[in-house]
Amino acid sequence: VSMPRYEARLQKVIGVEEFVTRHARSTMGDTLLMQSPDNIDLSIYLRYLANGTPIKVDTTSKDSVAAIRRGNALMRRKIGQLNFACIDCHSLANKWVRGQWLAESRGQAVFNKEITHFPTFRTSHSEIWDLRKRFQWCNVAIRANELPPDAVEYGDIELALTALNQGQKVNAPGIRN
Repeated sequence: VSMPRYEARLQKVIGVEEFVTRHARSTMGDTLLMQSPDNIDLSIYLRYLANGTPIKVDTTSKDSVAAIRRGNALMRRKIGQLNFACIDCHSLANKWVRGQWLAESRGQAVFNKEITHFPTFRTSHSEIWDLRKRFQWCNVAIRANELPPDAVEYGDIELALTALNQGQKVNAPGIRN
């Protein structure tokens, strides 16, 4: 419930999936790369253990405040050949794009009454996606370059979205089209 969080040693925000990668390497010498099936499985299990617990990410430390500010700015920055920003689809497009209902920014990271949560099973792709794979796919959809899952930018956006959901209860895994 306290993830993602700013990791001072790395000078960036890490989420559960990156924590699993780094922890497995340092403690067991194992390679559980982000977005690999084993990493996703363990991440789902860890989030499942937190079900029903309110999200409590750090929103007050200097580094977290700066990361949230950067994440909010990134969600408003237009990118790609289609010149879209996150908020163009998730807040301003009357919530309909490509014949699909899009969730608002609040609720993207966890469950609320209308919105599912991550990691989530994507029925349209028959696989489980973490939040950062969702970010990558959004970049593909607007014809922007996708970043690697451990990109600093994705960490900042993940923390900003999770901060919007502060106090909501974790309910994972989810299912989505």
